[in-house]
Amino acid sequence: MSERILYFDCFSGVAGDMTLGALVDLGLDAGRLEEALRTLDLGGWHLQVSTVHKNGLRGTHVDVVIGGVIEGPALPADEEVRFVPVAPAKPTIVTRRDDYAYRDIVRVIEGGRLPPPVVERALAAFRAIAEAEARVHGVDVERVHFHEVGAVDSVIDIVGSAWGIWQLGVDRVEAAPVPIGRGFIRSAHGRIPCPAPATLEILQGVPIAPSGLDRELVTPTGAAFVRAWATRVGPYPAMTVERVGWGAGNADFPDRPNLLRLVLGRTDPADAECTVIEANVDDMSPEIAGYLLERLFDAGAKDAWFVPLHMKKNRPGLLVGALCDAGRRAAIEDVLLAESSAIGLRRFPVTRLKLDRAHVTVSTPFGDVSVKVARRDGKVVNAAPEYEACARLARERGVPLKTVYQHAIAAYVDREQGR
Repeated sequence: MSERILYFDCFSGVAGDMTLGALVDLGLDAGRLEEALRTLDLGGWHLQVSTVHKNGLRGTHVDVVIGGVIEGPALPADEEVRFVPVAPAKPTIVTRRDDYAYRDIVRVIEGGRLPPPVVERALAAFRAIAEAEARVHGVDVERVHFHEVGAVDSVIDIVGSAWGIWQLGVDRVEAAPVPIGRGFIRSAHGRIPCPAPATLEILQGVPIAPSGLDRELVTPTGAAFVRAWATRVGPYPAMTVERVGWGAGNADFPDRPNLLRLVLGRTDPADAECTVIEANVDDMSPEIAGYLLERLFDAGAKDAWFVPLHMKKNRPGLLVGALCDAGRRAAIEDVLLAESSAIGLRRFPVTRLKLDRAHVTVSTPFGDVSVKVARRDGKVVNAAPEYEACARLARERGVPLKTVYQHAIAAYVDREQGR
């Protein structure tokens, strides 16, 4: 089957609020998004979704309202911090930021009731930011404090975008080269140049393009999305376009609409090609083997596995294998050769048949469970509760894991039959 691709067409930059707005414009249910994000320990807030126009084009803007105010965008260095008066019933835009330590953000994200792929994607983005901030300020990653990207609204932008990508069933994220602005902006550390130092650190190895504007077009959050999530940065991929979403930023530019365009599409089945990388090893500690498998997934493997072998000199051994996109081949090979005792490997192309997938949430006596539903030619052929959600509920409620599974499947069947 085909793969679902989400392409970041960031002709006017990319930021967290623009991404979240574009995902909602693609059809993501804002109510369900807010419900999922409320499992995070972030205090009182709510989402405000609005339709705006930029240079005649319609877009969706998402704000996070906290205590009746919206945290505003970063201002150019020559502008003053100000409160924008609005009608009493509406929130006021302000430019204050909260201060979060990296470990606090990890705790908040891991403590929510979110699917593991969402947690992994969100933490990957924050890790990219934390490592860049650590290099810029010369401190250890664990000592990094987030100012511009640490506020509640940015946590919600990042985790909400990760949840939206998962909810839309995206298999692969790709992006256009990001346009870079010049000039200066104000930060918690004073007047700094554009692009912000952390932004440029994050974008090391990522293609960029000049914009000709003296404005911040790419925020650290937006840069982290491209760096941590995109498997390729370049022109549009070959795909059949399904939907287009437009996410609006706060600024107005003279020569272009301040919009992010997200394009959701599917590859032709013939294009869904992958690479299998393998190596036989017979002199590796089982402890190292377990770590190796984790590192292969971290490097972007779609799947990784061990197969027991009987090798020369009557030695028991392992076949180490990984499945990946062609663009991740070098990274997978580097990990396999660095982390294992292998001194060589094999690679060969394969095509992959993949069923269409979607996620639905069902209620059980023990709590909500996400169920992955697989279809072929529109017909459901499999429905499987997410293991992590079921295991967490089983531990919390003191019931067997299989009992949670059974209730989740029964709830899904009842839902499909309209009971």
